[in-house]
Amino acid sequence: MNVNDILTKALALLGVEDVTVSAGSTDARLAKLVTALGVAYMRLITEYAPIEKEASVTVSGGSYDLTTLEHPVFDALRLIDEWGESVPFRLRGRTLLAGDGRYTLRYYALPAAYPAVGDTIEVSPKVTLDLFARGVAAEYAMASMMYEESLLHERKYKEGLMKALAPHGTKTVSVKRWI
Repeated sequence: MNVNDILTKALALLGVEDVTVSAGSTDARLAKLVTALGVAYMRLITEYAPIEKEASVTVSGGSYDLTTLEHPVFDALRLIDEWGESVPFRLRGRTLLAGDGRYTLRYYALPAAYPAVGDTIEVSPKVTLDLFARGVAAEYAMASMMYEESLLHERKYKEGLMKALAPHGTKTVSVKRWI
């Protein structure tokens, strides 16, 4: 998702028309909006829709340093051996403790960098630009002490997240026969 699009949509939701989203801007409101984007993004990926990654790791000496992975690890989900079986493991700080061998690690990742104007961010495909912009607008309104507007955007954001992220199973309709 493009950060500029998110910020522009959030400004529209807030009714702010005199702020332009550009990398060289010195407007304090844009800086506050980027901070609100960062807070909303971290809340989204740590509380509601984590980013799942997979990496091949080789454990030697009973431990593996997680800082060597491409993305910082928020939480580990599963450690899978070469035969597709789950292997017991523990996390201790930034170290994965497991038996020696080659594994596939499934984990939740944190972003490598803070979102900035002109960048792109990675979110779950179920979270739309409009929905995420609503969360950014809620954080900006809270930081700007517009509490009622913040509560309105926050309520709509959370309702949208619950609908978007709810599991949708298959539905069947029973066959009725007329006699």
